[in-house]
Amino acid sequence: MKKRKNSLKILVKEIMTIVFVFLIMSLNLNVSEEENIISEKNYQKRIKNQNESNEVSSDHIVIEGILKRGDSLYSSLRSQGISPKEINELKKALSSMVNVNSLPLESKYCLIHNSRGEFVKFIYNPNPIDTYIVSPSLSGELKVYKKEPILKVVRVEGEIEDSLYNAMLKAKGSPELSIGFANIFSWQIDFNTESRRGDTFKLIVEEEEQNNFSRPRRILAAQYEGELTGKHTAILFEDSNGQRDYYTPEGKSLKKAFLRAPLKYKYISSPFSYSRLHPILRIRRPHLGIDYAAPIGTPVVAIAEGVVTMVSYANDCGRYIKIKHLKGYESVYAHLSRYAKGIKKGVHVRQGQIIGYVGSSGLSTGPHLYFAISKNGKRINFLKMKMPSISSINPEYISQFEEIKKEYLSLLNGGEYGKISPLNTCISIPIQSERG
Repeated sequence: MKKRKNSLKILVKEIMTIVFVFLIMSLNLNVSEEENIISEKNYQKRIKNQNESNEVSSDHIVIEGILKRGDSLYSSLRSQGISPKEINELKKALSSMVNVNSLPLESKYCLIHNSRGEFVKFIYNPNPIDTYIVSPSLSGELKVYKKEPILKVVRVEGEIEDSLYNAMLKAKGSPELSIGFANIFSWQIDFNTESRRGDTFKLIVEEEEQNNFSRPRRILAAQYEGELTGKHTAILFEDSNGQRDYYTPEGKSLKKAFLRAPLKYKYISSPFSYSRLHPILRIRRPHLGIDYAAPIGTPVVAIAEGVVTMVSYANDCGRYIKIKHLKGYESVYAHLSRYAKGIKKGVHVRQGQIIGYVGSSGLSTGPHLYFAISKNGKRINFLKMKMPSISSINPEYISQFEEIKKEYLSLLNGGEYGKISPLNTCISIPIQSERG
């Protein structure tokens, strides 16, 4: 009996030992499997982060280059020992997003191979911000994608000392921003003659940032307040139909039927007058137009959309162009040195399109543009014309516009960045302020 009890105890111990070993093995298997899953996730995450941040491992072979005058991507890579086959494959992939036959000077590239000499990725920068990356897909085929820059919003403001251009450069260092700002208000303000020392400007600008560089993407709102011009405000708004424009706070488009001036000029040498002493003929007669003094070769643009009705030469006007516009308006541009390419009778021209260049042809004492406008055959003083707006916001979108307007006006006046309507596709981040 005692012998049977001992045998039973031994059997129980063996069973317990087997169960314990089984539990330990099962636990180790689960831990191992979990570790493998985590390891795989970490690996995938590391590869993704490396692709996004352009990291390079210590065992990678990196070839960098800058395109100089006379270089092509092919010639530059060949000079660094890259095979024609690899270069052509790179060019083929890159060409789906980039014109590889016309790359800008100072373009930079970075070609990366692994320690076995196998292709890893190719990074191309036509400028400090735009970044294109060529990398192999799962199938091994080379694909290209553009790395999206970070969007941010900044407030830019300043005061005119001598010109808008210089004041904008001082505030932001961006010539493009100055041109964009002037274009927005080109129907309201003649920055050639109406800017005065002490005038102020404000802008809300959406910028792209990458590789520690930034550039303006678009102006969201702008404001100019001047001694001669008064206060003008522009709000960028896009409706769900894709109609995008700059509007006044009242919802009227800033675009007018006519530009404020047909060229960038130095000064008005002779205004509209019913009795002017002619500088050459020395007799008094009507001067039913405006003389804009400007250097020879200064581009002259159409003040409005229309059809060219005359391209000719006359003894008093020299080379001149006539354009017929809607609602009975007609404009004349005279004393030109030459006509722009393609300008001839019957051609349709856009507002702001270059039609000719300043000269001194005909009866003229020096280089200038004679410009005149008439309605239904009667000459009008262009400097005193009331410029009608082209359009207003569709009533269907007034509520969205009011929301955008409230936000942008707050930002222009120093408010904090809040929630912007998705119609304007901005991101909610703290606004930065830059002042000249």
